[in-house]
Amino acid sequence: MIIHFEAEAVEIEVNDLNVLFVGFYAEENYLMIQLSLDIEDGNYHIERDDQSYGEYGGVEKINLWRDSIEVELDDNGKENLQCDGVKVDFETDDENYQLLIEKLKFIFGNSLILKD
Repeated sequence: MIIHFEAEAVEIEVNDLNVLFVGFYAEENYLMIQLSLDIEDGNYHIERDDQSYGEYGGVEKINLWRDSIEVELDDNGKENLQCDGVKVDFETDDENYQLLIEKLKFIFGNSLILKD
């Protein structure tokens, strides 16, 4: 099962603890990716909808279009997020979209596939 929802907000920020957050939020769903910038070679954390559906690592590939993101999970990710993947439709301006590309490349490297 792929979780699919439309985000009402897209947020990209670094908090006071130097943790990078990339999040897609709707009333009942969310997809959030976090990476501590203070831990060298640290692993990202991804979760959806609730803290109980989270995993360090777990992403096989991320496809990013101008108006959507699709996260394909590996076996550990599928087990811990309890789904096969997450697809989120969103709207954002060009500046935030470019920032989204930059931060997702930083987190995922070659596992990020741009589909424009």
